[in-house]
Amino acid sequence: MNQRNLIMAYILGTTSVSTLMGGFVACGAQSYRISVHGETAEKVERPNTGTSGANLASGNLAGVHSSNGWKRNLPVRFLTSEEIDPAVVTQLQTAMKSWELAVGKSLFQYEGGEKRKGGDFRQLYEPLNDSVNGNYFDSNWFKTTGKPNSVLATTIWENSPKDTASIVKADIRYNAEFYIFGNSLEGFSEGKRTIVDMESLALHELGHLLGLTHVNETEDRFSVMNPSLFIGEGMITRRLSKGDITRIRSVYGVGDPTLAQTLETADDLSESDQESSDQNKL
Repeated sequence: MNQRNLIMAYILGTTSVSTLMGGFVACGAQSYRISVHGETAEKVERPNTGTSGANLASGNLAGVHSSNGWKRNLPVRFLTSEEIDPAVVTQLQTAMKSWELAVGKSLFQYEGGEKRKGGDFRQLYEPLNDSVNGNYFDSNWFKTTGKPNSVLATTIWENSPKDTASIVKADIRYNAEFYIFGNSLEGFSEGKRTIVDMESLALHELGHLLGLTHVNETEDRFSVMNPSLFIGEGMITRRLSKGDITRIRSVYGVGDPTLAQTLETADDLSESDQESSDQNKL
């Protein structure tokens, strides 16, 4: 795949800055929906290895790219670049917890900070050359990843040569040159950099890391694996859909049935809430 030819899939709409009561900027100002990867649902990010893409349709369900995921390598041990603010790391961990709740078992293990930054790598897949599952901010995005400036983040992974349905290593890289990652309910865009809710984006990227691929809105419009995301002040997508839960359980099963049942009940309520929220965002 020629990474330089990837372009932003679409922008559905923009919201201009609104002023109320003498200078109050409305929540959601400068918000819009953007492609997460600059790719369509059919063009899934894959590592540049001999086994890349071989397992693309190996899942039991559409939307699963690695039917065995990390089952042989759990928990997924990960590091975060030391340049990432601790509050942002907490948001990443909260997103991880959402996926863990969906399957009722531990999936991740945090092992602290990583001294290297995204800019220390010369090309997109270089982080896969070590044994670290890292999270990196790239302040010179195109130069180090070859991806368009519009792309929010990208997850790269490597499949096992002995079992192409299993993942053995992965890294997530975030476009810190053109976006600010944090809590979009509290933070603001600055200059050319638009704020992106880290928990919302991390849910999507972690879905890829765990073995899921993009799901079109026509199949599941509430999925965190939709290939586009609302960004800007006040824009969040922090809940897994029923489809997300079904797909992740097809890979990892259910460890705690009681917890799983509770989450399913909560999901019934969340979809109702999301419908109302979705109407407001559009």
